Amino acid sequence: LLTFPSPGIRDLWQGIHDVYVPDGRYDAGATRTNRKEAERVVGIVFEHMRNRPAGESLGVVALSRPQADLIERLVDERRIMERNVEERFKERPDEPFFVKNLENVQGDERDHMIISIGYGPTVESGAVPNRFGPLNTEGGERRLNVVISRAKQRVDLVHSLRASDIHSQQEGARLLRRYLEYAAN
Repeated sequence: LLTFPSPGIRDLWQGIHDVYVPDGRYDAGATRTNRKEAERVVGIVFEHMRNRPAGESLGVVALSRPQADLIERLVDERRIMERNVEERFKERPDEPFFVKNLENVQGDERDHMIISIGYGPTVESGAVPNRFGPLNTEGGERRLNVVISRAKQRVDLVHSLRASDIHSQQEGARLLRRYLEYAAN
């Protein structure tokens, strides 16, 4: 599994950045989302829109559809509150800002990608069930490879679980564990 962008780049902004959300909880029984993690993703989106150079494209990928839907709703709500960055969301019609789930990101590349794992310790027990949606199905490893290779310059990997929480022997889950280890180190 090759990871991009290269860690050899000297610009500290570029590369893979590990964003651990220690208080994030996955609501497995009801919404199937991780609100704290989604809020952190939205914070990174608006930080990008306020501070990065004009024309630098941005995309968000969540491993599940419910998590992507929550992130998109929270971004839309914040856009209403922070109109001063609205033009940044429209400046690249050739590479517009997007929020997508794992299954819908094929072929989309952006300068900066934010990946939301979403899964993690549950609200009810704090345990981490090793159910990772499409990653646990046959071909899940290919889906993960597509997601982690969409960035041209920077990846922010936002997660509430640690690599050591993943015990599944499914190939996609095993590679997710390895990618989390890589990002953390």
